[in-house]
Amino acid sequence: MRLLLSALVLVACGRNDAATPPPPAKADAEVKRVELAEIDAPHHDPASMAGSEDQFLVVQTKGSLSATLNGVVTRFEFLPTGANAAILKEDKGIARVSIGGAPTSKASTMIELSLEGVRLDQLTLPATIPTAAGEEKAGPRARIDYTIGEQKRWRSEAGGTVVIESYVGKRVTGTFAGKLVPRTAAFGPPIDVTDGNFDVELRLNGAPPGPS
Repeated sequence: MRLLLSALVLVACGRNDAATPPPPAKADAEVKRVELAEIDAPHHDPASMAGSEDQFLVVQTKGSLSATLNGVVTRFEFLPTGANAAILKEDKGIARVSIGGAPTSKASTMIELSLEGVRLDQLTLPATIPTAAGEEKAGPRARIDYTIGEQKRWRSEAGGTVVIESYVGKRVTGTFAGKLVPRTAAFGPPIDVTDGNFDVELRLNGAPPGPS
């Protein structure tokens, strides 16, 4: 009888110690690709924002963006409208152009070109805009950022360039190059960016379009 009770206790303990089965793997969210021309207000249109909770709406602009990173050709094929814009607010002294993209709509990697103090409609083309080491530089200046996830970031040093070659309507084309250094050495080595090319349609926020 004592042996039987001991066996029952051991079985019960074994059941209590059993590992909880892992939850089922969640499938990747369905991605809806929506061209900018298909909706009137990409960030607020109720029809485009409607959908089940497991769907992710992405809005992209037209164009192409690529660069060679440490010898590896990388194409950033997803161009979000929020990262490709020309902004002009003269009353606040803001003239900014941003160009950016990710390899896919689900990628956590992104490259961004930021041009401060730049009005595309007033440039003499081609125009070369140098990268600055800090924010203190006056006049037109460029910055190249490369990010992985929310934390890992590389930023351009002085000596790089962004060249605007043409600006027609909302479309801007050009090239870029530079050396990017990590925010901390733990993220990895610097990144040499060469053969950067962009040809994108911008969202114009107060900025005049180029000649047609």
